[in-house]
Amino acid sequence: MIAKIIPIKSVRKSNYSALIQYLTDPQGKIERISQIKTSNCYSDDVTAALLEIQNTQEMNKRAKSDKTCHLVLSFPEGERLPHADLNAIEERFCNALGFTGHQRISVVHDDTNNLHMHIAINKIHPKNLTIHNPYYDFIKVAKLCEQIEQEYGLTQVNHETVKDQASRVAQEIETRTGVESLLGWIKREVLTEIKHADNWQDLHQVLARHGLAIKERGNGFVLVANNNVAVKASSVDRSLSRANLTQRLGTFVQNEHSTQSSQQNTKHYQPRPLQNRIDTSRLYARYQQEQANSARQRTNQWVMLRQSRDQLIERAKGEAKLKRSLIKGIKAGRLAKKALYATAHQQFKTTIEVIKSDYQKSYQHSKTSHSRMGWLDWLTFEAKNGNAEALGVLRSRRVGQFKGNQVSAKQSNDGFSTDGHFKDSCVESITKIGTVTYKAGSTTIRDDGKRLIVLPDTSREALADILQVAIKKYGNHLAINGTEQFRLEIAQVAVQNQMRITFDNKRLEQYRQQLMKQHRVSRAQSVGGIRSATTTPRRSL
Repeated sequence: MIAKIIPIKSVRKSNYSALIQYLTDPQGKIERISQIKTSNCYSDDVTAALLEIQNTQEMNKRAKSDKTCHLVLSFPEGERLPHADLNAIEERFCNALGFTGHQRISVVHDDTNNLHMHIAINKIHPKNLTIHNPYYDFIKVAKLCEQIEQEYGLTQVNHETVKDQASRVAQEIETRTGVESLLGWIKREVLTEIKHADNWQDLHQVLARHGLAIKERGNGFVLVANNNVAVKASSVDRSLSRANLTQRLGTFVQNEHSTQSSQQNTKHYQPRPLQNRIDTSRLYARYQQEQANSARQRTNQWVMLRQSRDQLIERAKGEAKLKRSLIKGIKAGRLAKKALYATAHQQFKTTIEVIKSDYQKSYQHSKTSHSRMGWLDWLTFEAKNGNAEALGVLRSRRVGQFKGNQVSAKQSNDGFSTDGHFKDSCVESITKIGTVTYKAGSTTIRDDGKRLIVLPDTSREALADILQVAIKKYGNHLAINGTEQFRLEIAQVAVQNQMRITFDNKRLEQYRQQLMKQHRVSRAQSVGGIRSATTTPRRSL
């Protein structure tokens, strides 16, 4: 499992109410929210608890740091725990971080392949009204993750007990966006050569061959690419800090040669999708073109909106000036003119407020309709609109084996299917690894192209619907993987609904055939009993 505290760089952005509103928003998905739980509040109602937490935070006027801790617990793909275990794990993490007795609202999200829990913790203690900021939280969190993985039999993940902020940031950026970052590119392509440079000129030549330059910035150095994207040198590796570089190479020396003369036959950093088994060059070029067109349209709309706003304001000013000149020429008393001037001024203020309000609404609408989309967000948008190539790229990002309950074909293809079975269904969402959630009757189906994913505690009616979809998708010979209870239940549902299917597992198929025989015998007995009960007995004379 992975536990992470989401940092908020600006206190201005820390809004507990907005965080809870986002966490509790179903976003049009039936299965997004699995549980909402309040802790250490007087009421279990979310609205009442939210008001209580906000009042507690407002009572502390001295704290300058963020008053909210946003902790996320994410479990491996396919591994799901009951709510009782999730609540116990949540309690242990809060206690380990020193938030015992603090108010919090936790929300379990089940709309992705990875079950995850968001915990919004109030850092202000409800009684002492003091703020608590955990120190070296990454060490405590990593150790507790290892303990929980062993206790609950979860997949063990390599947790970091050393704070390598650079690597974590680069990995998070690339995982979230699917695009290679400058920091990650330098670590992979240039770092080894940089470490072998013996003097500043050698270092400048190495950087120039890769389209980079090193510059002084504040008390350290930055590495700047040709597209003006920069990264802190010490973030790439601690050996590139100012102290370490000057100790190894001496006092900093500027590059004696111009960068332009060294840029022939060089490697250059360009934001592009991470290495993938599928060629994404055509899709990425289309993505960049669409984003450029959207930005251009947005800019043009904003210019037109500002011009329209300024014209309306100027017209309102002219009308107000005309009204004042008319009032000035009226033969009336001083108090009457004063009242007329006040009325005209109030009308002018109201008109200006309406103009600015309409401008803000139009501006926000334009900003929303032409907002910049990330590479993975664009792929999910295209996939939802039926782009099979985009869906294939998303599915190729999957790593590792899925260990949860699943229904698939007898011979699972190693490739990533982009079949259009769900196109005629109501698609709810598509994850960034290509798992499609869509409706089949009253049941929600999760399809990652290679299997149908079945959540724990799925009802028998839903299992029957899932099997019907699997028959249409894979045929009548199915592979059932997961817990023993799930496999037996699938066989029972298949027999109960008289489905003409077979299983690739011999033991499971034998169990299904045994159930079929029992079902036929019981059915024959019940039919025979009905016939004997309805037959009129022969009367003796």
